[in-house]
Parts: sequence; structure tokens; C-alpha cells
Amino acid sequence: MTVEFLTRDLPDASTGRLARAERAASFGADVEKMIARQVEERVAKEMAALKTNGDANPGDPGVPRKGGVFGTVHDVVQAGGALRAAAEEGERKVAERMAKITGRESKQPSEPDLGESATRTVPRAPDLANAASDDPEEAFLKSTTPLPRSLYGRLNQLTDLPGFPASPPLVLSNHEPKAYMFRNFLTPHECEHLMQLAKKQLAPSTVVGDKGSGSMVSKIRTSAGMFLGRGQDPTVRAIEERIAAASGLPEPNGEGLQILRYENGQKYDPHFDYFHDQVNSSPRRGGQRMATMLIYLEDTTEGGETIFPNGVRPEDWDADEPGNHNSWSDCAKKGIPVKSHRGDAVLFWSLKEDYTLDNGSLHGACPVIAGEKWTAVKWIRVAKFDGGFTDPLPMPALARSDRTKGECLDEWDECGEWAKKGWCDRNPSFMTGLEGARDSRGPACPQSCDASCV
Repeated sequence: MTVEFLTRDLPDASTGRLARAERAASFGADVEKMIARQVEERVAKEMAALKTNGDANPGDPGVPRKGGVFGTVHDVVQAGGALRAAAEEGERKVAERMAKITGRESKQPSEPDLGESATRTVPRAPDLANAASDDPEEAFLKSTTPLPRSLYGRLNQLTDLPGFPASPPLVLSNHEPKAYMFRNFLTPHECEHLMQLAKKQLAPSTVVGDKGSGSMVSKIRTSAGMFLGRGQDPTVRAIEERIAAASGLPEPNGEGLQILRYENGQKYDPHFDYFHDQVNSSPRRGGQRMATMLIYLEDTTEGGETIFPNGVRPEDWDADEPGNHNSWSDCAKKGIPVKSHRGDAVLFWSLKEDYTLDNGSLHGACPVIAGEKWTAVKWIRVAKFDGGFTDPLPMPALARSDRTKGECLDEWDECGEWAKKGWCDRNPSFMTGLEGARDSRGPACPQSCDASCV
């Protein structure tokens, strides 16, 4: 036991110059056995002396014995002098014998072996100066590469970046409708969580009946759906709070999330989320639906696009560049289409500032051609949903800045952090563009980006 402990770190007999490695290996085992026997004899003598003399080391009184014999290897090593000398001598002898066999000069333990090890790859400390290039977000924000012209070309660059609130949205449309696009608004885990909650309760989707007569099944909407309870669990609650922050409207104004599944051929013809009756839009229910957040929970193989048929497609929408979608189903070739991409979200407004319907908010779900489409929908009211109000409800301001007074304020709580990261330059249409704000009457972050509102 003692010999094994004292000799287990001896140099490996197979090391040495490559030219003599095979010869060294044939002698190595015999040499180690011979030296081990010598060390064993030396240790045996020292142990016998310890038993006779009582103390483990004459210079160390007080090191205990256990019935004249040491109980553990730890005790033997701590006894010091004599036993360590035996081990060191054994190691030295092995090194000398092996040096003669392999033709190498003996080295002191502290000397580096620059033989074969000199060709090995030595791990290096990380280069902290260039570490930022490994972070997709920092690399993108520090890049001076020109931005793509198309919306989906720009969204493609954000695929590996964290979503809102860490990063701002892109402007989908400034007018009719006012709409933003978010990449990675939900994580894959959150998407899967919502789908699993819904699967056990899916039922044919309904529409609002004429004059507020209640919900009814209709051929214009052929999906399956269900409603989640507001704040149903921590994940749902976190998503609802994120939606509130993005919309700039209080969380209690939101209805419960509706989860929808579209299978092959299923669709929802173009419609408004705005109510045309006085019952559903009454103060008691929280007033008119003001905005909608539509979140995509799954990639759809083909078809299933959201379409804003009254929207005007931007000039560079179909630009031929990396990441852009140049292939749309026939249903999505007019107006502004949005792909069903997991984690993406569209936020659009149904009301204008004067509390009238925005005709550009007309939207529909194109038929699914291949795969499935899963979405989560949050409708946001003018006031607290089902708040039981009795008096007419005023239209909430779309902007923080009082435009009548010429104010030019940051319109989003996150503007300061976004600006520090570099988003003023990497998302200019939103951050500093003259129509980036929710009311399209100024930039989203003029103060943080030092931008003008006119």
C-alpha cells in the first residue's frame, strides 16, 4: 500500500524521444519494478525504526502512533523526513535509469520538458479584447455593414439576438395600419408552453354575431381555438406583462390570450378586431378594442400568412437580399403579408387618435397549404377589460409627448438602454425616424438618440 502511494507519480517509462520510445517501453516496466523494490525495502526499514523509537519523526514529538502502527497513508506522509526521502530517491533513480536507456539527460523536476511536448497545443487564456465578436448582439450593433432594405432582410439579422424588451421592434407600417414587428418576442419554451395549455381545450373558433348577439361558428373562420385565463400561470403572466410594455397600455386592459390552431386549408377571412356594435364595445366591457398583439407559436411550412389587404407594401419589400421572403402564397400577394415564424409578433392598432376605425387594420389569415399554424392573440381595450364602467371612456393618448406643446420625449421605457447598446444606428426607422413613435408623429427615442422630432 505504502509503496504504491509513494511511487504512483514516477515518470512514465514510455516517455522520451520518439526515436527511442519503443526501446524505452521494453525496459520501462523492469526498471520500475526494480526501483519499487528498493523503495519498499527503504520504507520497511524506516517503519521498523518508527515502531521501535515511538515518534514518527524525532524532531516532531506529538505525532501519534496507533498501536505502534500508522493507520493511514496520510499519517505516513505527515511523518515526514525519512519516508519522503525514500520516495524522492526512488523517483530520482527511475529518472536516471530511464535517461540512460533513452539517451536523454536527467532533468530536475522543475525543468520543463521541451521534447515532444513542445509540439503540443498549449491552451491559451481567452482574448478578452475580441470576446465581443462572439456575442451576436454586440457584433450586430457594432457592425458598420449597411442594413438590408427589406423588412425580412432586417428581421433575419435579428434571429440570434434576444427579443423585446432587450431589443426594439421594427416598423412594419407607419400608417393604415400603424404596426410593429418583433423577432423573438416569445422564446421557444414559451411558445411550446402556450400550445400545450391549449391542446386539451381546442374547439371550433367563433365570431361575434350581428349587433352583439353573441358568438357563433362561421365559415369565414375555420380554425380551432380557446381562451386562457388572464394571469393563468407565471409564464402566461410574464407574457401578458411583456405585451403591455410593448403596447404602452396597462396590462388590465388586455383580454385573455386566445390560442388558435389552423390546419391544412383552414383560414380566417379579412376582418376588423374593432367592434361595430354597441354591446361589445360598451364601457362596461372596457370600451373599444384599441390594439392587437398577434404572436406566432410555430413555423408554418407553406401558406398561413397574416395579410393586411388595405396596407401599402413598402417599395423594397421584395428586395433580392439574404433572409428576405420572396415567395408568398396567392392569398398574400396583395397588401402587407406577415410570415408565421415561431416567436415573431405583430402589434397593430385598430383605432386612430380620434377614436375612429383605422381601415388599414383590416386583416386576415391566409389558408394553410402545408403544416400547421399556431397563434396567440391578445386584444387590448381602451380601458380595463370588463371594468364595469358606466360613463363613456376617453381615448388613451398614443404618445407620451404632448404634440400640441411641441414636446419631443422618449416614447418607450427602454429607449435609454437601447440607445446605449447602439440601436439608434442599427434600427433608425424606429429609433430616430420621424414616424417611429406609436402615433407616427415623431421618433420612438428622440431624447436617448439625440434626434429631432421635426
